[in-house]
Amino acid sequence: MYFDVWYLILVLPCVLLSLWASTNVKGTFKKYSTQYSTRRISGAEAAQRVLFANGIRNVQIQRVSGDLTDHYDPRAGVIRLSEGVYHNASVAAVGIAAHEAGHAVQHATAYGALKLRNAIIPVCRFGSGAAMPLFFLGLLFTS
Repeated sequence: MYFDVWYLILVLPCVLLSLWASTNVKGTFKKYSTQYSTRRISGAEAAQRVLFANGIRNVQIQRVSGDLTDHYDPRAGVIRLSEGVYHNASVAAVGIAAHEAGHAVQHATAYGALKLRNAIIPVCRFGSGAAMPLFFLGLLFTS
């Protein structure tokens, strides 16, 4: 039986780091989901205020299902906020909504780093979805 130690040395830290980051984001969101903003505005209202403050009137804000599925879609000109962010007035919801609205501002001002980010998103999505299956296939075929 052959087992490639380099596979574990190179891949296992990446898998563990990914799991740690995901757990950390979810835990931080949960912690600040119970602390409410002093203005009591929802995530959708916060995003709208950021857009209007920057003169952006052509970006829609939509609610989507799921948890932490928030994103800005520059092709459609839409900020999609998850259910836990759209109507929620917590510090976490307002922060996430303002973050996504910030991407719309970056897009409107042709921010260079955003162009790079948008160019690599398809590769990142593929890698994110394929990481665990490839990890287990690698373990299976190196045995």
